[in-house]
Amino acid sequence: MKSLFFTIFSFLLIVYVNAQTYAIRNVNVIPMDAERVLSDQTVIIEKGKISKIGAVSEIKIPRKATVVDGSGKYLIPGLMDMHMHFFTEQGLDAKFLPEEAKLPLVNGVTTARVMNGDSLYLDLKKKIAKGEIAGPELFVASPQLVGKWGYSGPFFGQIVKSRADAANAVRRFKKEGYDEIKITFFVYPEQYDAIVQTAKEVGIKVTGHVGPDVGLDKSLAAKQQNEHMDEFLEQLLPDTASSKISVSGTNIWNRQQAWPTVDYLEESKIPALVQRIKDAGIAVSPTSHFLHSSFSIGQSEDYIRQSPDFQYIPQSFHKARFDTRNFFWQNAPTESRRDRFRDLRNQITVALHQAGVPLLCGSDSPEWFIVQGFSVHYELEALMNAGLSPYAALQTATINTAHYLGISDRKGTISIGKDADLVLLKANPLENIQHTKSIKGVFRQGKFYNETTLNSMLEEAKILGKQ
Repeated sequence: MKSLFFTIFSFLLIVYVNAQTYAIRNVNVIPMDAERVLSDQTVIIEKGKISKIGAVSEIKIPRKATVVDGSGKYLIPGLMDMHMHFFTEQGLDAKFLPEEAKLPLVNGVTTARVMNGDSLYLDLKKKIAKGEIAGPELFVASPQLVGKWGYSGPFFGQIVKSRADAANAVRRFKKEGYDEIKITFFVYPEQYDAIVQTAKEVGIKVTGHVGPDVGLDKSLAAKQQNEHMDEFLEQLLPDTASSKISVSGTNIWNRQQAWPTVDYLEESKIPALVQRIKDAGIAVSPTSHFLHSSFSIGQSEDYIRQSPDFQYIPQSFHKARFDTRNFFWQNAPTESRRDRFRDLRNQITVALHQAGVPLLCGSDSPEWFIVQGFSVHYELEALMNAGLSPYAALQTATINTAHYLGISDRKGTISIGKDADLVLLKANPLENIQHTKSIKGVFRQGKFYNETTLNSMLEEAKILGKQ
């Protein structure tokens, strides 16, 4: 009887909290349906949904509402990260997943796609959806499909060596509840065709890497969503090139054969490349910050250790991460090649945006020294540095991602009836995209996490760095 009482009490408590009514008064709303700011608005949130938006003089605040002062502040849709991982798949004990889930949320990320699935993450997704754990709404891609695996450490994936292996894996992952099929490397055309065909039959999207054995043409024909702009630079090789290898995917480590090709890549081929991508109707996640900061710009060890993310990286991971970084940078490609690598990727990114190809904000955290949540703000800044306007950069983490995920009816913009997944900022991100970091509060699942609460959650998450 006592157990039943507490079960009912806990349920009622969750319902009560989620039923909280809020009034954000006198706030500047950036609805993300156009490049505009609605000044001095009142936004009413009831049962986790936006029920009213209007001028302060037009909206009556319900007596039961908790009032949040939005004076001088800016309200944006919750941010989305389309390429996130967890330290768990890198060896951290799964008992720390609740702490890991806090990091994106406190950074204003209210929706995230996990790009290497596991049953642990499907369970986490359910617990977050029920309100048992605080975190972003999760979309979980399948365990990675690979042709072979030769790396040390945990393996969250499935090796597919035949068409039957590939087809069976897709059917199983669809049945288990994954949202997409993730492809990584060393998948050959025979297995790839089976993955794509079976995915189409069972009704699930395919996303991930494009390896040289598959090639861009085949992936475009399959309408696979492209991560990292894989195989894009290869399309800029001269027609007379004896090799079709450049610096996509694992070839970024190939100093002898791949990096010298950067000198000969032809910018004049970018328009044709972009047209092919647009015609295919796919979305692209450039993951610019990770690739540029790790392999082009570079960061000193002091800079890395002083970054706000570093204290959340498990201590037991530090040596391996620095060893990997040093392996590349102790014999790095020339600065001119690294600069050109970054410049060409930026040119392609801007051209894709101008052509109307949907760009998705994906951070690939926690890779090297970037950490979930923090990394989304770095990616937005990298997209702005590439040449996108702050508004265009913000689209990649809001409306573009919502459209791709099929949830634009409830997320991605601020309008009546949509989920109140919102971020309250101290400054206008349309003036400078770095202002997305000036977080005053986060609304998620009918709850308001104020600045004090967010800071407490960050303190709690520091336990990750002590492992």
